[in-house]
Amino acid sequence: MNLDEMNLEAVVGELAKLDEEVRNATDAEFVIKAAETKKDLLTRKNELEDLEQRKQAALDITVQKIEPVIIETRKETKMDFEKMTPSEIRGTEEYRSAFLKGLLGQPLNEVEKRTNQMATTDALGVVPTITQERIFNKLKEYAPLLSEITLLQVPGNVSFVVEGTNNAAAIHVENALITPAADATVEVKLGGYEIVKILRISATIQAMGINSFESWLVDVISENISAKIGSYLIYGSGSSMPEGVDYARAWSDGTTAVQWEAATPTYSELAELVGYLKAGYHRRAKWLMNSTTFWSQILPASDNSKVKILTDDFKRLLGYPILLDDNCVTGDIFFGDFKKLVGNLSQNIKVDRSTESGFVYNSIDFRGTAIFDSKIAVGEAFVKGAKVLTAGA
Repeated sequence: MNLDEMNLEAVVGELAKLDEEVRNATDAEFVIKAAETKKDLLTRKNELEDLEQRKQAALDITVQKIEPVIIETRKETKMDFEKMTPSEIRGTEEYRSAFLKGLLGQPLNEVEKRTNQMATTDALGVVPTITQERIFNKLKEYAPLLSEITLLQVPGNVSFVVEGTNNAAAIHVENALITPAADATVEVKLGGYEIVKILRISATIQAMGINSFESWLVDVISENISAKIGSYLIYGSGSSMPEGVDYARAWSDGTTAVQWEAATPTYSELAELVGYLKAGYHRRAKWLMNSTTFWSQILPASDNSKVKILTDDFKRLLGYPILLDDNCVTGDIFFGDFKKLVGNLSQNIKVDRSTESGFVYNSIDFRGTAIFDSKIAVGEAFVKGAKVLTAGA
């Protein structure tokens, strides 16, 4: 019988017969031919099984066992920008495209022009919401302390109250007068300092695609601005600049700090440093140092034969989490509650473009601007260890 004329039952029977013949065969040439025949039979079997499934599906629809799938063709809906706020418009893909094309000097289509006009009067300054989030996430990567401090995003100058002195709860004797604990709050007043980065790039950048340009812009702007913010969060003096951890208090060996006797700290000196931080701050306390300090000074101080001061994954020292921040100077070690450092990014990072300033260089200048301030809310929430105890290293 011709293969095309065989039904499913005949094909299954033929396959069973062929398998039996192959098992009893002694001729290699016969086995090879049988393999080809079996391949054809299996193909025919799959075709017939698929056909049976289609027939059954059609029968089920006919007797209303299942409902047929109806594929709808929907018209693309246009966004009603007139009913959206400027903030909502800045979250649209149309505005993102308009913004990035504007920075590249590429022409905008009519929709992009309209969203650009409605989103802001500052055509190129206001970064799209999606791009802004990417920049902010990158900032935290390059300046790890931004994820640890009390970080605000409030426009303009701001006053913020944080917990200061914190006393433990006490047992109350029934019917006795309750005396309030001597807890206190601290008011922190933050202004704003401009942190600016200028990038001069060849005009050939105009040939870049939007996505590639956005990735480049996010990386470069974030890396440069975060480096400055990260440095201020640690070493800012608070005089005409944000204030950082190194200026939390006066460092005095034996009370607020430990000055290493040798070039690197010992286990006992690290334990001594922990002891100088008041108990109320220990629940959120963390270590802060750079990678070089950790690997060249802390690791050698760890002698498991005497006492184990580091966890096996190297993430905790004497039981407290370790923050590695390359903005920290090698040799400096801080320990404390970094929530007592308050910062405010009072304006989302802005990006502006100028072709005039780079005209004679055939270049485009991009300017990234952040408005930032930080202050120590509670100085006693930090202690320091170093070979030389000076602030503002």
